[in-house]
Amino acid sequence: WSLRDPEAFRFLERCLELGIKNVHLHKGPTIWPLDKDAFDVSDVDQAATEFGDLNFIVDHVGLPRLEDFCFIAVQEPNVYAGLSVVTGGLMHARPNYFAKVMGELLFFVGEDRMLFGSDYAIWEPQWQVERFVDWNFPASAEFADYAPLTTAAKKKILGLNAARLYGLDVPAQCQLEPAQQPTA
Repeated sequence: WSLRDPEAFRFLERCLELGIKNVHLHKGPTIWPLDKDAFDVSDVDQAATEFGDLNFIVDHVGLPRLEDFCFIAVQEPNVYAGLSVVTGGLMHARPNYFAKVMGELLFFVGEDRMLFGSDYAIWEPQWQVERFVDWNFPASAEFADYAPLTTAAKKKILGLNAARLYGLDVPAQCQLEPAQQPTA
């Protein structure tokens, strides 16, 4: 499927009619029997431009097309990075690649448009949350140009950004200081 298809445009129009604001798109690692092209992110660009009143949460951030996703998201303020597979699949098994993905997302997309995802059907989220809370970029020259991931940024990614998108109330003790509030 593609967001360029007339059926997809009718679907997105219907979402607006029904008051649906957030659309999750599965754009990530290839799943058999589909090939890599089935998860191409290039169609997100036109849809995000045409449907500026919708938020497009791109689950799996379009991996393996991270660069394509980042360049679309940097110009489309209604495109969000859904971190399913990124946290569960990479943080443990490929820590340096995880650091690279997080660094690129933070630079291009920003902490205010990233949403934690656990791929709960594959992995339970508790260990991912715990490891992410303790995580920061490795102390090597390869990652020196990435800004540290702050506690406020982690709180946004782990839930505050999703709460804002879905209009959920956040208890006072979990809210950020006014200066740390999301800009998006």
